[in-house]
Amino acid sequence: MQPLRLTSITEIQNPWKRKGPEESFSNTKLVHSFQETFDTFIEDNMYMDLTTKLIALKVSESVVALKSVTGNEPLFMCSGTIIECVSINGAYQSKILTSASLLRSPTSPNELAQDVKVQVYLYDGTSFEAQDFLFDWHYNIALVKIQSKQPLPVAVVRQLDDGICVDPSQQVSNKGEILSSFQLRSHSDYVKLRPGDSVVALGRFHEEPYNFMAAPGKFSLDCCNRFNCKELSKASCKISKCGIGGPVINHRGEVIGMTFYHELYTPFLPTNIASKCLEFRDKHGKFSRPLTGIEATNLHAAPVDKLEEVMKNFPGIIKGVIVEVVMPESPAASVGILPGDLIIQCAGNNVQSFLEFFVIILDKVGQSVEVMVMRKGSTVPLNLTLVVSEVNTDKLHRWPLPKERWVSYEETWLDI
Repeated sequence: MQPLRLTSITEIQNPWKRKGPEESFSNTKLVHSFQETFDTFIEDNMYMDLTTKLIALKVSESVVALKSVTGNEPLFMCSGTIIECVSINGAYQSKILTSASLLRSPTSPNELAQDVKVQVYLYDGTSFEAQDFLFDWHYNIALVKIQSKQPLPVAVVRQLDDGICVDPSQQVSNKGEILSSFQLRSHSDYVKLRPGDSVVALGRFHEEPYNFMAAPGKFSLDCCNRFNCKELSKASCKISKCGIGGPVINHRGEVIGMTFYHELYTPFLPTNIASKCLEFRDKHGKFSRPLTGIEATNLHAAPVDKLEEVMKNFPGIIKGVIVEVVMPESPAASVGILPGDLIIQCAGNNVQSFLEFFVIILDKVGQSVEVMVMRKGSTVPLNLTLVVSEVNTDKLHRWPLPKERWVSYEETWLDI
């Protein structure tokens, strides 16, 4: 007798549903496996609307599969994005942004696997062995380089701007959307993203026929609690392990981040951070790992009572970052930054989101930066000099992955 499968709301209401999932002849399923594709158990990924499919297809040829081996043993399988292709001496060198987990030692997480080799698979099945790679364990990013006779398709990469003005006088549309705070910056590399905006996580499977995979979702303000990397953003997309390192795109098909794996959502590293890290590596021969000792949240993410308090204490302030935690004996603690402070400027730049604040200090390790904060009880801003320290190698971010496990067939449809 086949196990009972509960009918989901998606299955009832999704007008794009074409057919039900294939019946299983087993009472159990293997989950968190590199053999899962995005639509193995996830109905939202099976029945995407045409608009989402067309957006994803704008980027598909730039999305690759990667497979690493150490000696003759499989090591890791993931996805990546071609972000650059240049002509060098009659050939073409392409750079692929992906996860450093592709290269990690299975026994020592912050060391390069012994005798590691990487194979890259394109959308048409063509494969290349990686010629070189750069990697950073802290932010879990890698840049894999391959060489080809023909130019390869490059994705459009944009910087994420998630800042929102908190101004009660802003106009609101009939749909409840704020009209005045989402004007694009004059710099075309930036794109606005607000909570609830549609995004799509993409990947490519690592076995023939190297299928393209997509997972639609929404951008979220929520934290990625399993990960201690506070710079991660979050989307409601549900991917599989082999999607790690793939791109997150916005509604125009522009890459705004690189994915990691959680069974219930998709954490992603904004392209702002990845690109700034790689730029720093090119200039200084190492990756930047700044430490301030601050955990903060965007002003617009604060509860409404907190916003009222900020507006009462700091009239006219509509942008900033609220300090939530200051680590003891940290650079922030040493200059007197306190929980509840509102950071409004850093290094002479107005700050409207934690992402913006972090990108400013990302290449300031070992340097002093001027930080302007508003503090309850003070009528004028406080100017503080913050010395940006560096994360110790024994304090690098952790990147946990759930282990493969067998679950009942019903569990895969309820929520794994």
